[in-house]
Amino acid sequence: MGVLDWILVVIRWGHALSAVAWVGGGAFYLLVLRPAIRRSQGIPPDTGAAIRDEFRGLVTTAIAVLLLTGAILSVARLTSDAATIPYAAVLGVKIALALYMFYVVRIVRRGGYAEQQGAGGGWPRRAARRLSSPMALLVIGIVVIGLSDVLDALIEDALAA
Repeated sequence: MGVLDWILVVIRWGHALSAVAWVGGGAFYLLVLRPAIRRSQGIPPDTGAAIRDEFRGLVTTAIAVLLLTGAILSVARLTSDAATIPYAAVLGVKIALALYMFYVVRIVRRGGYAEQQGAGGGWPRRAARRLSSPMALLVIGIVVIGLSDVLDALIEDALAA
């Protein structure tokens, strides 16, 4: 392995670590922290604000790392001989889902969580709230991580052929 290969390994590691930190943090929030807060009848407002600020910092850092490393990894893979049409299609879906997550976190959620926003507006508004909820983002994040494994399998198949 040459120096460039080692650099790509480090970039791949940073990409994976950022994705796992964000999705894992979301899973912890939804499956552990939120139920515990509800059982304990809530938490002091300053504690909730501190938790929100810390997680927002993690997510902001993760988004920056994912954008930078994702761009580098995409170019590296798409310019290799192992890149195929199915690989590009799956990568396109992965990128679209990731960009949707970034959009929800940075634009839609700027005023607070979708579940805390108004309940009215008919089915289109309810559908939009559900698709931007913390649970929806967790599911999409899990799918994005799964698509990474699909991309690895596609590259391995192309290299074996």
